[in-house]
Amino acid sequence: MSSEGARLRRLITSNPLSMFGLVAVTVFVTLALLEAVTFGRITPFSPYQPNFEQANVGPSLVHFFGTDFEGRDIFSQVVAALPVDIGISLAVVVVSALMGVLLGTLAGYFRGAFDEVIMRVTDMFLAFPQIIMSLAIAATLGPSLLNVTLSLIVVWWPPYVRLVRGAVLAVSAEDYVSVSKALNSSFFYIMRRDALPNVLPSVLVYATTDIGSALLTLSTLGYLNVGIPTTMPELGKMVSSVTYNLFLYPTQVIIPALVVMIMVAGFSFLGEGLRESLDVKLRPHILIRGRGLERFEAHPRKKDIGAGPAPGGQ
Repeated sequence: MSSEGARLRRLITSNPLSMFGLVAVTVFVTLALLEAVTFGRITPFSPYQPNFEQANVGPSLVHFFGTDFEGRDIFSQVVAALPVDIGISLAVVVVSALMGVLLGTLAGYFRGAFDEVIMRVTDMFLAFPQIIMSLAIAATLGPSLLNVTLSLIVVWWPPYVRLVRGAVLAVSAEDYVSVSKALNSSFFYIMRRDALPNVLPSVLVYATTDIGSALLTLSTLGYLNVGIPTTMPELGKMVSSVTYNLFLYPTQVIIPALVVMIMVAGFSFLGEGLRESLDVKLRPHILIRGRGLERFEAHPRKKDIGAGPAPGGQ
């Protein structure tokens, strides 16, 4: 592992909340990948097949999270829903981030009329709440994983444009970019060498946190039974289907809702850890030397200001 990778790992693991986020994200993403690559063979029971003889069974060693009103194993349903929720959320954030990097870079570098058009379109989308627009688009397009993904992407890219444009404007004002322009360096060369290395860490941090937001919005659409196919397991839809059982069998509602909450918190805490790790201004007490981490005080203590050498000192 490189010294930079070791530093990043140490900084994240030194924060309990960031460590919680890393563990939670790793566990859920691993389960989602295993469920996807094994085509559902890791679930102990079928998440689709009803078994009314086992309806409304509480948590046990056989059914870890219990069963729902149709006797379907809740743990199997949760695991089967993870690839859907995490996969769609990742797709939405990745595509939106790529669109934001492209449009934000062009707007921040060329400015003028091009910048004005992009930012006015961005402002128009930002004027409407994301959940309302995605709800309307998903309802119009009909239930489909592709349609619900598109309905989220349509409203998800504008914040990335603003983030990248602001970062590119700041970088473009630096002297080394002015020198590159004076030397007639190409746009792609300046972006690759000077701008993007300074912009991408901010995008990475925001995108990590934003996965949780996309997942929460997707679960809201599922709860409202909009966009998600009826036969497809999804955490928000699981909560919606058993809400009336909240007081009789609370675990049926609490468990999928708790999984959503843990995943959203996990991505948020992990993003916060990345922000503290990548932003030098937030960690002035850490100095990197060689392969280790050495700590020093960013500001001298008051009693040491103006103090001379200790008696007998050199």
